Amino acid sequence: MRRKIVICLFFFIFCSLAHAEYAPGEIMVKFKPGIMVIPKTMGVVGVGLAAVKAASVKALNAKHEVAKVRQVYSGVLRLRPDRTDLEDDYVLIFPESKDVEKIAEEYQKDPNVESASPVGIVKAFETNPNDPYFANGNQYGLTNMKCPQAWDRTTGTNETIIAVLDTGVNYAHEDLSAKVDVANGWDCVNDDNDPMDDHSDVHGTTVAGVIAASTNNGKGVAGVDWNATILPVKVLDSDGEGKISDILEGLEWAMAKNANIVNMSFGQRGADPNLRSKCLDAYNAGLVLVAAAGNDNVEIPSIPASYSFVLAVAAVDVNDKLSNWGLQGSNYGSWIDICAPGTNIYTTSSNTSNYATTSGTSLACPFVSGLAGLIRSDNLTRTNRQIMNIIKTTAEDIDGLNPSYAGKLGHGRVNAYDALSGLIADISSPASGAYIRGQIDISGTAGGWVFGSYILDLLSNEVFVATIESKAASVESGVLGSWDTAGLNGEHKIRLRSFSASGANTIEASLTVYVDNTTPEAGITSPASGATIGGQALIIGTASDQYLNKYLLEYGEGSSPASFEQIIEGWTSVAGGVLGTWETTGLSGSYIIRLTVYGKVGDSVTTSVVVTVQNATDPTKTAQQQTGLPLTYAVPNPFDRTVTAEIQFGYTLAGNFATRIYLFDLTGNLAWQKSYSAGVDGGKAGVNTPTWDGKDLFGAEVANGIYLYQVVADQAVIAKGKIIILK
Repeated sequence: MRRKIVICLFFFIFCSLAHAEYAPGEIMVKFKPGIMVIPKTMGVVGVGLAAVKAASVKALNAKHEVAKVRQVYSGVLRLRPDRTDLEDDYVLIFPESKDVEKIAEEYQKDPNVESASPVGIVKAFETNPNDPYFANGNQYGLTNMKCPQAWDRTTGTNETIIAVLDTGVNYAHEDLSAKVDVANGWDCVNDDNDPMDDHSDVHGTTVAGVIAASTNNGKGVAGVDWNATILPVKVLDSDGEGKISDILEGLEWAMAKNANIVNMSFGQRGADPNLRSKCLDAYNAGLVLVAAAGNDNVEIPSIPASYSFVLAVAAVDVNDKLSNWGLQGSNYGSWIDICAPGTNIYTTSSNTSNYATTSGTSLACPFVSGLAGLIRSDNLTRTNRQIMNIIKTTAEDIDGLNPSYAGKLGHGRVNAYDALSGLIADISSPASGAYIRGQIDISGTAGGWVFGSYILDLLSNEVFVATIESKAASVESGVLGSWDTAGLNGEHKIRLRSFSASGANTIEASLTVYVDNTTPEAGITSPASGATIGGQALIIGTASDQYLNKYLLEYGEGSSPASFEQIIEGWTSVAGGVLGTWETTGLSGSYIIRLTVYGKVGDSVTTSVVVTVQNATDPTKTAQQQTGLPLTYAVPNPFDRTVTAEIQFGYTLAGNFATRIYLFDLTGNLAWQKSYSAGVDGGKAGVNTPTWDGKDLFGAEVANGIYLYQVVADQAVIAKGKIIILK
């Protein structure tokens, strides 16, 4: 009882932390010695009783209607008259309507004044709201994730809208009625505008209470975000079940009502392309998506939590151990992003004034949604990606407390204080897993309200290599440092650490990159340049790089080919081996074989050889080599010219043959035709994909309808098909 009384007295005596503000009608001035003399027995006196020994100061006092003067250290001077260094500090008091900043600037310019400034106001830290269930220790979740310290920074704003997609919300509850935006809520299940919670365990109401119960109102429980607006969107029925169609509508409703955060304390196993697509739409629209991991005590991913653009939340207990509830427990796995308290969570319940304890990842999820609201409120310009990254990078690693689940609890348990303590470390570029070379700029953010300095350094195999940059100045979405990778190759880690001014707090972000300062190697050893080849030519050589993207082997006719045709596209390095086989049947004359090797870092090297192709002539071989008469279809089919500009004919040739495609309407009239030389797309060995733009021989668009086509080589029909044309 004594402790409760002390807390209440503390709260009533002091006010909450607010933005910097000034006392109205007061400035503090330090005069040069002997300028202002007030009897030491007087704490507050009229100006007329003071001896002002500078005409310029008298003029300023008169100009600004100074009514009173207070010697700042008058009490101390009574005790310590020897402290003459304190005699010249005064507070000047004038009408409250005056602009204290401008007046202070005028006094500062006077030669008889050493310093002048408005009298600032400070307020006590708001660490302990007076909600009874918080005060008596029932809400361990808030203290474990250090919300009281985080509230020193911000308690949120009603400009942050958190959509609760659930069984609805009891908007008549005493701790929620002032927070729920009923007017903009929606019931997707019953298709009406009354999102009242009708679930037997008031699932949505318990979730909403964790996120943003009315806080510091002397009632019930405290919410993570004191001031966020709850947007109730009912997508689950009275049994706690929901249809994907209703959830899709709920996500659209949240977007339409400008929600910033979406809490989804539900899920299922298996994939659903419609849900994934709609969640991605919401993410791309800038919403932070938070979802419960599930209560099956398994490693199997659930949706929507396991989507890469959704924060997957697992549950832990009061000791930061993975939650276990007997027959059930929190899900876990490499797909988890974050953990939050989820065992014995005290929150809003049924009726208008009930509270109860409940457990589940459904209760862990709203802790994260509420924290996302606080982070957004701290800086309304933050993107959803930045908010999600802050939540993850500031979490406390709890793998040591959960050795059986190491690596399966995401980044750890959320830490609101670190997320809002004014320390930010975020590397936005290069991307994790990027391939880089040469000089690169590393961009991101290092800062915060208690920021002191940052260090950007380089590690290899977790061993320190070098410091890239070290600065005391913060960086907000800018260049953190420039790294010259010359002389380096292989996998490296870029690490950013932001330090508080006191040095007591540190936050870290890191990512892995692959450095490739080697040049790709490209060489053709056989056939040699100037060789004569025919039939199936084996091409031997080298195509390699430290981080190979691909190599491309091509051929072109003549000494300066107008175009090249692909022989093969390879994806693995070749060192003095077979690069590919070129079918030269049907070709003759001078050709260039070209090899281009591409590195993942974006560089490339090209080499080529000139060969002469000679093949025996066998005019009957073309048709004989075709196996059967394939019926082919153009792609796309139907060919809708309002959607795409052209289509492809797809067929395979056993050799390089001069071919022609004929297109007829259903009456047998020739609508279009085109010839292809041996060796080019349309007449080359292997797969051919020549295109047509839907126009006739005279350049006019053909009419809608069905058309038949034939592919002819050496007077033999080798493929045929039909096209449906729309306009």
